[in-house]
Parts: sequence; C-alpha cells; structure tokens
Amino acid sequence: MNSDYIDLQDLFRQYLKRWWMILSGFVAGILLAGVYTFQIAIPIYEASSMVYMRGAGETVSFQDLQVGAALTKDYEVIFRSRPILEEVIKNLNLDMTWKQLKGRVELNNQEDTRILRVAIKDADPELASSIVNELVEVGMESVKEIDSKEPYLIEKAVTDWDKVSPSHRKNLMMGALLGIVLVAGAITLNYILNDTIRSVRDVEQVLRLPVFCIVPESTSCSYKNVPQKKTVEW
Repeated sequence: MNSDYIDLQDLFRQYLKRWWMILSGFVAGILLAGVYTFQIAIPIYEASSMVYMRGAGETVSFQDLQVGAALTKDYEVIFRSRPILEEVIKNLNLDMTWKQLKGRVELNNQEDTRILRVAIKDADPELASSIVNELVEVGMESVKEIDSKEPYLIEKAVTDWDKVSPSHRKNLMMGALLGIVLVAGAITLNYILNDTIRSVRDVEQVLRLPVFCIVPESTSCSYKNVPQKKTVEW
C-alpha cells in the first residue's frame, strides 16, 4: 500500500475479512473482564448518614438557606479535621492514619438544603457503617461547642450489603470494548506496516503504472507439475 495515506475503504475491508478476529477479541474481553470482576476484584460497600444543621435559624427563606449552606461547608471542614478523625481512629481502633481516613470520607451538601451527607466506602460493610456513625457522633459533639444549636441526626448509618463496586455490567462492557479496540488496532497496525503489493490497486498506487492484463495462476502450469528428469547412475 502507499505509505503516504491510508485507504479507509481498504482498511474497512480488512476488518470485514478478519471479522472472526474481532469477534474473538470481543469474547475474550468479556471473559477476562468476567474473571476479574467475579474472581479477583474486591467488592466495595458504602454506608451513609445524614445530619441536619440547625445553626441558621428556625425560619426558612432563601437567605436562610444560603446561610445554612455556608454553615454546612464549615461543618464539612470540621468533620474532616485532624482531631476529629484521630478521635474516630482511636475509638474504633482503626489501622490507618488520619490522612488515609480523610481521603475516604465523602461529605456532600445537597443544593438549597442544610443537610450534610456523610459516607464511607469499605470492603467491610459493617466497618463502613461503624466509621460513619462514629464520625457523625464525634463531629456533632465538636459542632455543639461552636454553635449553640445542636445538629439533628436525620439518618443513622446501617450496614448495607449491596455493593457499590465493581459494576458487573460496566466491567463486562469495558472488557468487550477493550478487546475489540485491541484487535482492531492490531489489524490496523499490520495494514499500515505491510508494504507488500497484493492487488491491482496496489500496483497502480505504488508503481504509478497502469495494469494491462492479469495472468491468473494455474495449478496445471505450476513448476511443481513439470516432469523432472531422472538421473541414471552407472
């Protein structure tokens, strides 16, 4: 083929010609992703709790919600502070540093609310719920010292045995897609690097010469069918 450009139609024909390779990559990708998802990957569980911050006043208005949201941002910083996390680690006898725990704590404030959601993901669902509940309890005690109005615990964390990752469907789809991409990439690379002349079009493109005729290959004219002379030994 001509190295100056890639004939997309010819490349597409290569894909069609080697459809079985692409199908094999599709199946192999699903199988490998399935082995990883069901046999190797560690399931992760999530536990969460919700806290209502009451420091912005009892009346509900747009300005009140803005102030409440700002206060909730302050509480997020408090819940992730080193003293709070170190106390949680000490109370639960956790084998991790406060920085490691900080990286796993997820705090979310739903828009236009004063509700703070505290969540933890772990391979042990019971440990995840224990960490969340302890963090909320220690954090609320610390907030009470700053704000006279104690936060209200809306929802306590419970053990949830429904894992949040890995996603079976997502992993299988990613594996199938990766298998197709790898096989298609190999076919494309072989097509680009293969500079042999394989067709009349290649002759016209590479040699820039017109083809006047084509001599078909005949097995009857093959040199293999020509009788060989026998040598006579004396």
